[in-house]
Amino acid sequence: MRFFTTLLLTLPLAVVTVPPEFEPSQTGSSTRPLAQVPAVPRPTDLRVLVPAYFYPVPGSPWVRLTAASAAYPGRVAAIGNPASGPGTSVDPTYTAAFQTFRASAGTLIGYVSTRYAARPIAEVKADLDTWLLFYPVDGFFLDEMSNVPGQDEAYHLELNQFIAARLPGALVVGNPGTSTSPSYLFLNTERVVCTLCIYEDSTDFLTWTADPWVDRFAGQNFYALPHSIQPTRWQAIVDHAYSQNCGWIYTTDDTLPNPWDTLPAFFESFVGYVDGTY
Repeated sequence: MRFFTTLLLTLPLAVVTVPPEFEPSQTGSSTRPLAQVPAVPRPTDLRVLVPAYFYPVPGSPWVRLTAASAAYPGRVAAIGNPASGPGTSVDPTYTAAFQTFRASAGTLIGYVSTRYAARPIAEVKADLDTWLLFYPVDGFFLDEMSNVPGQDEAYHLELNQFIAARLPGALVVGNPGTSTSPSYLFLNTERVVCTLCIYEDSTDFLTWTADPWVDRFAGQNFYALPHSIQPTRWQAIVDHAYSQNCGWIYTTDDTLPNPWDTLPAFFESFVGYVDGTY
């Protein structure tokens, strides 16, 4: 997960072939340009995805995270990150924390960096296999994802296909952390990732608007991750994320250099509001 501010790029609108099951209309050709596909309804729920980059010592934020998941079953997911990836050996402390979280109705995905497709794909696949060997996971968070149209979609598509073969039904979240192209969500009729993180920043999230193409897909395809917020603004941030068609949200008043090393004091209220409102 990048700990610096990313300049928002103005990207050309890509033409994407939307699979019929993801089209809001079942009439007409499934090869219509994205701009011609009518908007889908807003999602009926919103889920929380926490970058849980803290060590699970006794009394760590993993205790609160697990309790929130148990209180709101199916609402909370977490990104596990033992060593900027799975590490080189099993850590029994992480094993216990991960197992307890998943037993408490939490969804666990493992952190893997792709370095904007500069990392050899064999190394990334080795990390994915190591995760599956070491820890129980329900999917993966592919950090530092490319966002240049026509450049690295095939790299990420190959990773998604690799994951699907190893872990059918896995939740795969890609993190460009900024504006991107719909071709990083679908390449023709094939899924590139399940969900795209389209905002990761410390600027005023309440003034941010998603790219127009985002509104052509269901909200579960998109994730917003504002950090360094004023602690009184979390509720407005949740509402704004939903208004921008994001089906996944996490926010914190924790700041750089690592805004993901603890949970905010308002975390329980935040999850309760998401569950009760959306």
